[in-house]
Amino acid sequence: MSYSYGIVSRDIILDPDITLQAKGLYSALACYANKERTCFPSISTLSNDLNVSERTIKRLIKELKTKNLIKRMGRKLLIK
Repeated sequence: MSYSYGIVSRDIILDPDITLQAKGLYSALACYANKERTCFPSISTLSNDLNVSERTIKRLIKELKTKNLIKRMGRKLLIK
């Protein structure tokens, strides 16, 4: 069995203005991120990982972008 870990700031975990689903997506993105904090999992992969629709993933990405927690750089995502 292979394990993947991601670092999520306590500030993000405890922020009441971020939905629980968005925190879950952020955590998943952190698991995909490299040491530069960039990642590029597909919407489909994230949808399967979190067992939600692709539409939900897109909505949650928008929420995280609005909160300035992630930024799109071409095909990659940079996470805070």
